[in-house]
Amino acid sequence: MTLATGELLQCTCPGNGATLGEVRLFTKSDVDRSIEAAAKAQVEWKKTSFIERKEFLETLKAEILKNQDKYAEIACKDTGKTLVDAAFGEILVTLQKIDWTLEHGEDSLQTTRRPESLLTSYKRGYVLYEPLGVVAALVSWNYPLHNALGPIISALFAGNSIIVKGSELTAWSTIQFCNKVCDILESLGHSRELVQCITCLPDVAEHLTGHPGLKHITFIGSQSVAKLVAASAARQLTPLCLELGGKDPVILLDDSRLQEVMSVVMRGIFQSAGQNCIGIERVIALAPIYDTVITLLYDRICNFRLGMYTQRDVDMGAMVSDNRFDTLEALIQDAVQHGARLVHGGHRYKHPKYPKGSYFMPTLLVDVTNEMKIAREECFAPIALVFRADDVDHALSIANGTDFGLGASVFGKDKAVCDYIVERIESGMVSVNDFGATYLMQLPFGGCKKSGYGRFAGREGLQGICNTKAVVYDKFSFIHTTIPRPVDYPIPDSQKAWGFVKGLIGVMYGNFLGLAGNLYRMLRNK
Repeated sequence: MTLATGELLQCTCPGNGATLGEVRLFTKSDVDRSIEAAAKAQVEWKKTSFIERKEFLETLKAEILKNQDKYAEIACKDTGKTLVDAAFGEILVTLQKIDWTLEHGEDSLQTTRRPESLLTSYKRGYVLYEPLGVVAALVSWNYPLHNALGPIISALFAGNSIIVKGSELTAWSTIQFCNKVCDILESLGHSRELVQCITCLPDVAEHLTGHPGLKHITFIGSQSVAKLVAASAARQLTPLCLELGGKDPVILLDDSRLQEVMSVVMRGIFQSAGQNCIGIERVIALAPIYDTVITLLYDRICNFRLGMYTQRDVDMGAMVSDNRFDTLEALIQDAVQHGARLVHGGHRYKHPKYPKGSYFMPTLLVDVTNEMKIAREECFAPIALVFRADDVDHALSIANGTDFGLGASVFGKDKAVCDYIVERIESGMVSVNDFGATYLMQLPFGGCKKSGYGRFAGREGLQGICNTKAVVYDKFSFIHTTIPRPVDYPIPDSQKAWGFVKGLIGVMYGNFLGLAGNLYRMLRNK
């Protein structure tokens, strides 16, 4: 949690309220200087080879592996999460992204040949992926290490420089992670100005997103703020990639491996106290297993132990802030008033050892329907909502019944039924018999509907922060494009010109039976 005081942010730990330190707030002039410095550094960086860029990634990987304890602890202090949550959501996924980029990044950005047609058979075409220049990433607070380093890894590997604007809620950790990247760059003989870390309040953020020096913006956050970012970026026609959270469903079809499945579902719901953009918020169980699913969830949730990352006996940490506790409690009470059953939790928790911490009880709310507010609004909290579905199509109607469409999961033993759901569910990503596996595989990450547009991660993510340049040239030096006399300016006879082109189109794209007639039409009008 952070509080603005003059030109500084006072940063505190949401787990116990302890002071972490101060972070300087940027002014509009600071933003201008940062973008100018990043642009200057990128001029040389874009000339580097993939070998040099891989050296940077290898060094970063070694640094993270060597200092896992240190970086996990920093993330835990600033977010309130547990060490296990930091291991999964910060360290593991960042290392996976580095490894994927080392193995597949160069191939993703290689010049690619494209096929020619009969009409262009004397040509060759290819596509280049060129660095854009200075790109920006405005990232959320829930995974400060991964959310900062992920965009940096992609941007630098593609030959760009980057402005990282972290959330004010986790400014203390974000600036430390970015500074370490800068140290590594400098140790390898590159400019530390390639990565600029900005902490600012909304008025300065608008100056950043509307800056003419930015060539691309990735934004991770809420729909309301995304609209402001899009409006600001539109002034310069700056392209955007927007990831705006989700209300991700999991559809449970049968009792196959149900105990194992519930372990995965629990991780999907409660990792980082539910503050996970692709976390599971809605559990949709078919009627035959509905009561069993509730029992299995309750048996685990009722034994949750809340506390700090320093404890041995802790399952879930604090939330990053208590600023949404009133809203969460109101949504839960509204659902109960409209027929939902509150089985466990449903309210904030005053920890006896950490009374200044921002803790919310792990919550189990069942008999939820799409008519309730809580079914349609993103909670981003440790709240499990359970829906009863009469059949597969009913489950799909529940799953598709929100404005969100980021991720989804389906568990079942019948592959045909799982495929049926995959083809009909409205989301950008689907994991079958798993949760969140698309990200570990570095498949393109993003959603549809009001979960945003554009993709980061994977091949598409790297190419998305490049200028995609199409190039065509002659295969042979002695064959060139020539303009036939009937259509050469000034056109001698427009009717004959039309007849000639019509015949040409028929020869190129018509069927064999009309070939002779179209050839005759061309020759007659030549």
